[in-house]
Amino acid sequence: MKRDFASLSPQEAFQVAIVIEERNTQLYHRMGEMFSKFCPDSPQIVSTFCDLANTERQHGILLTSRYCERFGAVHADITEEDIQDLIEVPRFRVGDILAAAEAGDVAFARRMAFEMALATERSTVNYYARLVETTPDPELKALYKEFVAFEQEHTDELEQALGQLGHT
Repeated sequence: MKRDFASLSPQEAFQVAIVIEERNTQLYHRMGEMFSKFCPDSPQIVSTFCDLANTERQHGILLTSRYCERFGAVHADITEEDIQDLIEVPRFRVGDILAAAEAGDVAFARRMAFEMALATERSTVNYYARLVETTPDPELKALYKEFVAFEQEHTDELEQALGQLGHT
């Protein structure tokens, strides 16, 4: 049975944050690999997704470290799918991006990939912002504010990249 976001304990909300960072790492890593294979003449997009994957991995490591300091070992008791009113990441189909790349429509594949990444980052910003609003613990609130800023940087960079695609 799905739960309301408001019913999450601080520990559960933290667990979901770790899951989100791990999911984003995997997504961006897959995108980097795909563009490396199908668009070897576009090293900038490969680099962009590899950089995003590495940054998200570092975020996950930082969150896991802070979680362990505060709560002990991380248990995957809850995922974002368990939460009823969580702002969900749009479910883009990586297969559509892959199909466009395989068909040689690199520009369309690139645009879809950046749009997917932007939607993912916006959703992540919204998750952390919601935690800032609902977390009474000052230490956790400060951590979540820090992650709002991290993820907003990604959003800004992706918006800029999409803007540049519109001019090519």
